[in-house]
Amino acid sequence: MGRITTIFTIWIVGFLVGFIGWLVYPQISALLVTFVPMIFSIFDTQITNAALVGLTTSIISVIAVLLWANKTQDNRF
Repeated sequence: MGRITTIFTIWIVGFLVGFIGWLVYPQISALLVTFVPMIFSIFDTQITNAALVGLTTSIISVIAVLLWANKTQDNRF
């Protein structure tokens, strides 16, 4: 694929994700309002908080590794 085709494909995918997200947002938010209290009642608060912190830390770790890997000019992600 050429550079223009790649950029166009990324643009189309981004547009579709935003478009579909806008359409399904009311249903997803209603679903989350229904399920989040149920999830919190099933699990202990300490387990839920630990899972949230683990998820956040894993995302930060991936970002840190990506930034570190792209520190040199020869190794762009």
